[in-house]
Amino acid sequence: MDPRELQRRATVLLSGLMVLIGVALVVRTVAGGGSPISIGLLLGVLFVVAGAGRIHLATRGR
Repeated sequence: MDPRELQRRATVLLSGLMVLIGVALVVRTVAGGGSPISIGLLLGVLFVVAGAGRIHLATRGR
């Protein structure tokens, strides 16, 4: 396997994990009664956006 392809796949995998962690943070915060400006909600949304952005950038050239 080409090293660049291996790096791209690893990036997509780890970015997917970032998205899952972000979703889990948001769900946990909302389930715990967090307010719309709580740290858990903010961090969760940031994790989702960062992970989705990395996936988009890693796969856009294919």
